[in-house]
Amino acid sequence: MLEKILSANDCAACKLCCGFFESEIWEVPVIDDEVAGLIEADYDYSCGERVFKASYDEKGLCLCPALEKTGCKLDGNKPFDCKIWPFRAMKLGEFTVVTVSPLCKKVSEKPLSMLSKFVIEELAEKIKARVEKYPAQVKDYVDNYPILAVL
Repeated sequence: MLEKILSANDCAACKLCCGFFESEIWEVPVIDDEVAGLIEADYDYSCGERVFKASYDEKGLCLCPALEKTGCKLDGNKPFDCKIWPFRAMKLGEFTVVTVSPLCKKVSEKPLSMLSKFVIEELAEKIKARVEKYPAQVKDYVDNYPILAVL
C-alpha cells in the first residue's frame, strides 16, 4: 500500500515496526479474522479487538509472532495496521486524524507536504473505512506524531 513512498527492501532491512517495548505496546496491530488464521499466537482482547499477547524477551522487547529472520511471513496478508505503518489513525479531541510516526527513518526523510498528499490521495478513504469497522485501530493522539489529514 505504501510502495509509492517506501520500498519493501527498506522495510525488510529495518523491521522497527515489528517489535514493541512495553511503552510502545499501544502500537500492536489489530488482528482480523483472516490474519488470525495465518499467525500462530496467543491473543489478547482487552482493547476490544484481537491483538497478539505481548511476550517480552530479555531486552524487554516483544516481537511480532509473524516476524521471521527474512521479514514478515504474512507478506501481502499483513494486518491493516502493518500495511499502513508508519501512518496511524489517532483520536484528537472529537476528530480522527491520520498521523505519521517519527520513528520510521525512511518516511521521516520525506517532506510532510508530500506525505500529507499521499495520505489524502491514497490512504484516507481506506483508513476511514477500516476504522469504522475496527474502532480499536484508532489510537490516542501522541504529541510528536505530525498530523497529515483529518478523516
